[in-house]
Amino acid sequence: MSSKSKIIAAAVQAAPVYLNKEASLEKACGLIAQAAERGADLIALPEAFLSGYPYWIWFQPIGEGIPYAVRLFETSVKVPGPETEALGAAARKAGAYVVIGVNELENKALYNTQLFFDREGKLIGKHRKFKPTYAEKVIWADGDGSTHRVYETDFGGLGGLICAEHAMALPGFTLASMGERVHVAIWVGFASCLGEARREGFRNLTQAAAVYHAVAFQSFVVNSQSIVDDSALEVLGHPKEMEKGGGWTAIIAAGSGRILGGPLVDDEGIVSAEINLSDAIPFYFNRDVTGQYWSPFFTVQFDPRPHSSVQIATEPGAPRYQSTEPDEQDAGPEIGP
Repeated sequence: MSSKSKIIAAAVQAAPVYLNKEASLEKACGLIAQAAERGADLIALPEAFLSGYPYWIWFQPIGEGIPYAVRLFETSVKVPGPETEALGAAARKAGAYVVIGVNELENKALYNTQLFFDREGKLIGKHRKFKPTYAEKVIWADGDGSTHRVYETDFGGLGGLICAEHAMALPGFTLASMGERVHVAIWVGFASCLGEARREGFRNLTQAAAVYHAVAFQSFVVNSQSIVDDSALEVLGHPKEMEKGGGWTAIIAAGSGRILGGPLVDDEGIVSAEINLSDAIPFYFNRDVTGQYWSPFFTVQFDPRPHSSVQIATEPGAPRYQSTEPDEQDAGPEIGP
């Protein structure tokens, strides 16, 4: 049960040390400590912070990008593993919930994954991006419903999504139906790539999607975005399609969409603000889209089961999708009537 009605949230805007797992991990732990000095109860770090986003997929032929993909694979993170232990220790020292994006390795596949740690440093869950966007399909595999859930904290339901899946209406809707009160949105600093038109378009997407989630689903949004820095430009050979900067980081009020902290644009830093959970309550009476403002003429079907490439046949009539993991977690409530 939630006990805190007010918390301090901190959203980090920073670049990883590109394709350097050890240095990026050290930087992440340092940023967590800096946010803790501000009294943060919840600390959000950007998408793919361990250890970088595959920018090259947007402007290089697939074959030419293979050396970078190999390096990304070799600097990815196993969950759980040594890196999650170190992040958990940083969360425990900070006494805060921590959410961070990583390139997760399972078997031979990479996933764009969001990790959730509690105040004691325990890894309480992960969310894998449902559908890699466009060229990202070259690098990342699809997530599934088994990692899509809301986590109970001492301030209420905590959920999150990654980058452009905020433009998909139903992931946010299902999180709201599961009782999300605070939402962590993590993004890559993509606004510095591929020319002025796309730069403006992606920054507009980041801001509009984050504010929409706050307004439509009455969740406070902690929006954390990375930027492009010299380390990425140097590794990738200073491509003409990229330049430094590219972030939009802010903390947004539930229901109203008011900006509580930030926005921070282009530069590294930490945005922090107080969140008063009670401020969202009046909006529940206005348009609780999964409750009193939900129309029974629409129903969402959500599959929380893990989808594996190997189905274990147990007995006649067994469900089509069987988990091969011994500790499959509860995937949350069903959505719809």
